[in-house]
Formats: sequence, structure tokens, C-alpha cells
Amino acid sequence: MALSISDFIQQIVNRFLGPVIQSAVPKEYKKWVPVIIGWVAKSIAMSIAWKLQSVISAFTSALTGGLIMARAIYAFCSEHKIRFAGMVPNNHEETYIDEVFSYIFAACGFYFQFKIGFDMPFPFNVLLWPLEFIEYYIRWSITKAS
Repeated sequence: MALSISDFIQQIVNRFLGPVIQSAVPKEYKKWVPVIIGWVAKSIAMSIAWKLQSVISAFTSALTGGLIMARAIYAFCSEHKIRFAGMVPNNHEETYIDEVFSYIFAACGFYFQFKIGFDMPFPFNVLLWPLEFIEYYIRWSITKAS
């Protein structure tokens, strides 16, 4: 994804900014202008691709976590015979209430992730920074190998 985005960005920059940059650079450095434009385009594209992937991952995690949470609450209510005026049957497959609540929980989870910028909140970012560093290394490795 990052390379496709960078190709698109690089074409636009080469068409509109390339001649301006070429005229502003001394003759001995003109051969490096396309290389620098390529690096900048790839850097911007990687940032965009990583952000998009963070949004996609947060959405998927929110849906999965919402369903897990709704089914756990449903199982708890079934186990303790909490029926909410007969609205909760014994089997979750007999009703859509768990799916409805899973979407509500997913929306809350995604909104929370959106509000914190798809990043880890304070106490966990300090404790888990080595894993975050490894995650960035893996991102760079995958993007560079593509």
C-alpha cells in the first residue's frame, strides 16, 4: 500500500514541484533531486499507510472486542438467571440482542481509540514501550521489504 501511495505522490511532485526544485538546486546536485523526491514521497506514503492500517486495525479490534464483551455479558446474565423481563433467552443464537450490544460496544471502543489518536494510553505506553519499539521495527521491515 505504501509503495502504491508513494508512486502516486511521486508523480504529482515530479510534475508540479520537480521543475521548481531543479531550477533552485545547483547543477552538481540536480541528479539527486529525483532521489530526494522519491525518499520524501515514500516517507509520506509510509506515514499515510501506517495511519490507515491503524484505523483498519482499530475498527477490526473494536468489532471483535465488542462481540466478545457482549457475549460475555450475555453468558453472565444467562448463568445468573438474569432475564431482563424475558428479553434474554438462554441461548445467544435465539436472539440478536448480543449483536446489537456488540455494535454498541464496538462503537464505544472505536470512539475511544479515535479520541486517543490510535495510540496507547499513559500507564500502558510506559510499561509496554519495548513492544511498541518492536512493532515500529516490524512495520519498517515489512514496508522496506515490499
